[in-house]
Amino acid sequence: MRIGTITKNAVDLLAIRSLDSNIFDLTDNLGKKNIQKSLDILNDLLYQKEPIQKILITLYNHFKKLYIIKLAERYKKDVAIALNLKPNQTFLINKYKTQSRYFSEEEIRNIIDEMINLDSSYKVGLIDVNIGLEAILCRYCS
Repeated sequence: MRIGTITKNAVDLLAIRSLDSNIFDLTDNLGKKNIQKSLDILNDLLYQKEPIQKILITLYNHFKKLYIIKLAERYKKDVAIALNLKPNQTFLINKYKTQSRYFSEEEIRNIIDEMINLDSSYKVGLIDVNIGLEAILCRYCS
């Protein structure tokens, strides 16, 4: 490496990744059944002081989009319209499609339902949201 050369690795080490970017990585690892990497990403987000509720909501919204992809494909609808994407966001379609193939439509629906149940159970004090989210991730990664 020459002096003055910027590598992708150097940028990755110095840059702070967005929550959405981390959620994509977490979902990729879930789909690939890599529970340790999924939990590492979750713990990194918590270490970066991301609120667990925000992580849960972002993950819920992400899986909702994967579910919309499944439905759009089943009913032969335009995915960009179904996801309500702006013209500069259409690059996301392939990423969402790839991730949706990791899960069956029923699995995605169950994950969404479990996240809804976790949110309501957490709010009435029945479960710790962190433990509940880890349990959901482990259940669908094994």
